Amino acid sequence: MKPVGIFFVLLVLVIATANAATCTDVATTTLPNNSEAISAYECTPEQADAKPLCFVVAKISDNQYLYQTVEDSVVINSATTKTVQIVGLHAKYSTVTGDNKITSTFWPNASLLIMDHSVRKGFLSGYELQKSISYSCK
Repeated sequence: MKPVGIFFVLLVLVIATANAATCTDVATTTLPNNSEAISAYECTPEQADAKPLCFVVAKISDNQYLYQTVEDSVVINSATTKTVQIVGLHAKYSTVTGDNKITSTFWPNASLLIMDHSVRKGFLSGYELQKSISYSCK
């Protein structure tokens, strides 16, 4: 490869790295104005066909917290303290849109996030798991 070509490739990589938004940056655009981000985790998928995610926990008022799962600066799943299930050492919440259900389960001690994508089987018959994606978070 010519020196000019190598320089161009390195320049593109530096610019891409400089423009990459961190999860803290993403949280400032997705959280309500009166909230304060407490934790923002960058989550890398273990499957090659999935995109990275941000898992954000924010304080929105006294004893009230907001949990968000964000992909490409778009909230794909969220819950408040009233709707999230804290079971043992993990937090779990679901969002239903039409016949689709997305469930986020986060284990902070293991830095693990699992996203389950389900589809309604039929009227009054529950949901069927379509895919489950694991993420390593830091």
